Amino acid sequence: MSGWKIRGYCLCVLVLSLAITGIAPMPFSSVASVSAEPMVLYDLGNWTYVSKPVLPVRINASQIPIGEDWTYVYPLVADSAYRVYCYGDWIDYSSDTNKTDYDIFVYNPEGELESYHTESAGLPEHLGTTVDHPFFIPQKSGNYSFRIKNDARESNGTGAATFMLIEHVETGRWYSRYMEGKVDDEPVEKTTWAYEFNASSSPIEVFVDVPETIDMYEARIYVMTNPKEEENLLNGVPLPWEEGLYGNTSKIYGGYNLDSEGFRNIEAIASCEYPGEDMLINFTAPVEGNLLYHLVFIAEHGNGTINFMVKTDFDAPELTLVDPVERMNPNNQTSISALIEEQWVLEEVTLNYTTDDWGTSAALPMSESEEQTYNATIPGQPAGTTVNYTVLARDTSGNSAQVFGSYEVKNWANLTLGVVNATVYYGQNITVTGSLPAGETNVTLTYALLNSSTVNATVLEAVMSNDTLLNQTANGTVVSRLVSTDASGNFMDSNSFNKTGRWFVWADWNGSTTYFPASSSYLNFTVNKRYVTLFCNVTSNTVTIGENVTVVGQVTPREANLTVFVEFIGSNSTGKRAVPTYANGTFVVSWKPDMLGLWQINAYIAEDESRNAAYSNSLAFTVNDTFLNQYLFIIIGVVGGVAGVVVVFFIIRRRREE
Repeated sequence: MSGWKIRGYCLCVLVLSLAITGIAPMPFSSVASVSAEPMVLYDLGNWTYVSKPVLPVRINASQIPIGEDWTYVYPLVADSAYRVYCYGDWIDYSSDTNKTDYDIFVYNPEGELESYHTESAGLPEHLGTTVDHPFFIPQKSGNYSFRIKNDARESNGTGAATFMLIEHVETGRWYSRYMEGKVDDEPVEKTTWAYEFNASSSPIEVFVDVPETIDMYEARIYVMTNPKEEENLLNGVPLPWEEGLYGNTSKIYGGYNLDSEGFRNIEAIASCEYPGEDMLINFTAPVEGNLLYHLVFIAEHGNGTINFMVKTDFDAPELTLVDPVERMNPNNQTSISALIEEQWVLEEVTLNYTTDDWGTSAALPMSESEEQTYNATIPGQPAGTTVNYTVLARDTSGNSAQVFGSYEVKNWANLTLGVVNATVYYGQNITVTGSLPAGETNVTLTYALLNSSTVNATVLEAVMSNDTLLNQTANGTVVSRLVSTDASGNFMDSNSFNKTGRWFVWADWNGSTTYFPASSSYLNFTVNKRYVTLFCNVTSNTVTIGENVTVVGQVTPREANLTVFVEFIGSNSTGKRAVPTYANGTFVVSWKPDMLGLWQINAYIAEDESRNAAYSNSLAFTVNDTFLNQYLFIIIGVVGGVAGVVVVFFIIRRRREE
């Protein structure tokens, strides 16, 4: 049979079929437009060409007898996602045996069998790329054929059905569609187009970017499924209410059509007043749940490509810098990392940086190194540079967030510090030396009395909580001194301290335009109490009662106004005197003992904050009675003896005279 005869035969069959099945376009374009053009190069039997995948095809009861088939051909675009389903009266989940069993075979543009779907009688076929995938994604662009066969072995019916193929769009992604306005007030093929999407969140926004070359009549969305109805999911995506596909409405559901005069929800539309005016639909569904929507575009005048996006995500990405650097050496590259949490899809992650406070800037794309972590590298910069940067993350819904950071580029400074003497005595100077790689600048030396074996943050915080002023002390335990470096960066400081114990010293430098601030290590030294020697002597080893005893002495090292305590200890009496030293360290003290006998003298200097206690050599002296008191009995005896002799003499003489 010649090609023209085949074409003529097919055309006659198609016209007859259209007359029988009623697939001709309905008012308001609620049924797919069909064509009898031989758009395929292989034998399909009974077939219908549908020029664009936007409207349902009704399969009437008995249209496909048992053992027969009908093929529907659609022009599809590679890598686009299409929702394909066949449902209606023939779906039957009951135990009735008189069920219809429609099997569906899918052929690619070369006529090769791409997949086949043979669920048991009464059950819907899963027409995704795989049986567990909700969408069919063609690998090639061209005419795909969907052959619906009423299985001769398993089917016992010829139930009515609706076959639907429509492009599915993901929320949060931009899509494009070329549109053409009406010609002589009549729509052409590309005057209308439609898509489906599903969303569980609300509100929904549809952004439509309209070029100046076209005036859009309207953009609409229709709620197509009731989430409360059972068995309305196929591979996790809702199925529409069947009658709603044909323009019928029930409360908020259905009404789907592509006619400019057809039904639309006034709260779910947007329109252009002039060519190039962008459109926005902002719609909040009155019910909750996983809803299926149909999105319709109708052009008015002109032509052009519109860009559109369905937005359900209104949350900006969450950004956190990962271990941000604050300091970097000159000419070293700097890696910037950011942790980005986004529940949908990131469209762009960019690092912008500037070295002149945003007078100029550069942009670097950030790449994902591991899950949710993005990286970029800023080139090395010269010393003295401050780098400010931002990490900008934008998702496909247009939500964006940014985080700021900065770091300085300078040289590291080695601040050395040394203590000349690790141990000094009270009043002696401690000498500290150090160096920097920068001359003629100021260094702060901090001396702190800690009496601790180590220095840590807790100890320093407690000590430095006192208000410390330069060259002054806080409670005598912290001293801060400002010293200057010479041209070579060397410095020295000598200072004495009025507290004994274990001291720590460290140096801090504020840095410069090319050097970072620096701190030295912590060094320690000890300020000990001074040792004093005490020597004394008594001017006389014996004194007469009533006379003063004098003690003289000297302290070494010599010091004026040092208090010396002198104790006088007798057998039944004691005395104590405090005497200051003279400038040459000598002292003199006199004391009058109040009893006779041997006395002991002890001299000492008491311990205080600056010196240890000192004790003299032990001395002794004797206190004698006065001369009269010492020889009174002898004199009395002598006088008595003389008197006795005289008396005897006179007695004897008298006797002789008698």
